[in-house]
Amino acid sequence: MQILGQLVEEKILSKDSKGGYYVFHMTISPGAGVPPHVHTIEDEIITVLSGEMEIFLDGKVFQASTGDVLNFPIGVPHGFQNKSEAPCIVQVVVTPGTSFQSFFGELSQLTGEDMGEVVELSARNGMTFLLD
Repeated sequence: MQILGQLVEEKILSKDSKGGYYVFHMTISPGAGVPPHVHTIEDEIITVLSGEMEIFLDGKVFQASTGDVLNFPIGVPHGFQNKSEAPCIVQVVVTPGTSFQSFFGELSQLTGEDMGEVVELSARNGMTFLLD
């Protein structure tokens, strides 16, 4: 499925873990990413499978590359961007998984990249973007 222009491949659906987690791979195009935001429902663990990206985590910025594992706990501001010239592939584990998988289903239905729609949908699903 496509989520805001990025390829998302579902690996383990939340129903297969009784809602405990949702696992997917995401290919992040050069220049793409997710602005800083906070989750109020889920924890995320991201493993960089290939490539590199810039990470924002709790006020700090650093580089992550192939093999790095990142922990984004509930309530901690985080985001990322692929600033390289090659795609970056990550594996994401979201726990609990049910609400996030549902959120991704809704997000995949958005046809444009209107950040207002994304912010509104995210807020309804327990995510707040930290936009200037």
